[in-house]
Amino acid sequence: MTDTDTTQPFDSSTADLFDGRYRLGRLLGEGGYARVYEAVDTSLGRTVALKVVTGDGADPADAARVRSEIRLLASLSHPSLVTLYDARLSTPPTYLAMELIAGPTLTDLIARGPIPAADVARYGREIAEALSVVHSRGIVHRDVKPSNILLRPPAHTGERARATLADFGIAALVGATRVTRADTVIGTAAYLSPEQARGMPAAPASDVYSLGLVLLEALTGRRAFGGRTPHEALAARLVSPPEIPDHLPLPWRDLLVRMTAIDPAERPDAAALGAEFRSIPSEQVPPTPIGGAALLDGPASDALTRTRVLDPVADGSRRGGRRRGIILASVIAVLLALGGVTAAIALGAPAPAAEPALPSLPAPLDQHVDDLWKEVGP
Repeated sequence: MTDTDTTQPFDSSTADLFDGRYRLGRLLGEGGYARVYEAVDTSLGRTVALKVVTGDGADPADAARVRSEIRLLASLSHPSLVTLYDARLSTPPTYLAMELIAGPTLTDLIARGPIPAADVARYGREIAEALSVVHSRGIVHRDVKPSNILLRPPAHTGERARATLADFGIAALVGATRVTRADTVIGTAAYLSPEQARGMPAAPASDVYSLGLVLLEALTGRRAFGGRTPHEALAARLVSPPEIPDHLPLPWRDLLVRMTAIDPAERPDAAALGAEFRSIPSEQVPPTPIGGAALLDGPASDALTRTRVLDPVADGSRRGGRRRGIILASVIAVLLALGGVTAAIALGAPAPAAEPALPSLPAPLDQHVDDLWKEVGP
């Protein structure tokens, strides 16, 4: 694997072989910071998923840690981890060559409706086992979300598709969770933990929180903190846990409440989750208005791609007094969560003619509050 010091975006130039080694095939997915291609490694004669970084690179101050994590990840082997074969991070083109999994993502399954509870428990156990392996080596994923969970097709008759976690280290590599602008809050931020939303470093408990949101969405077919703007969703999780529907069985409600606790210390660790998922009764979750989804236990069709980067979701802003009240309440909630009681009281007073000076807040939350005030201010 190539030694690295910094990361650089890829200047898309065409050549017979990408980086003199890879023959690019079809484009599997594209997002704000990377394109994923099916490619053939001509040196080893195998097909890989080649993720080419097209966005801004990581902060140079993080380069040493990124290099260390990528090297360590390449040494890990687990059936619920996508294998990292090679990486080039120091000079353009910047890319990672990974195992190609010809199965759908969890996003694809959720799009069809709620997933059977027994399957969600199995997926949760498999991803928790993968997280336990990397957490024990001092690595945090930072970006657990449905599009990063791939369903590995069974290798033998009678086996089931296995949940497999992709994109370890990618969030750190490209700064995908550095929420600093309104247009970068959306995709990944839907699954951010409260501490990440505050701008604090991610920890193993952050991955557990994100996995809790993913499993809740898989069971219900609905994203937690949905129906809000990205800023409102970020603010809401700072002061309240996600809503756990009453129709879920008690064992599921208890586990999800603990996984999504606001205080990281109250969440179970990934190593303990495996046993908890095994102990959940295989009772069916009552149907919801969205409908059901069947488990895919075989090779997926070409229409279901195996590696996908979430495109930014358009801001569904709703104007009017009700929306302004919701956003204003979100601003106050954020400030209260950070101890900004004085500023919260000031926001409740009649708005002055000039834009007020908001209190100093830790990045990236300072930008969020500034953006929110522009929406609700005079």
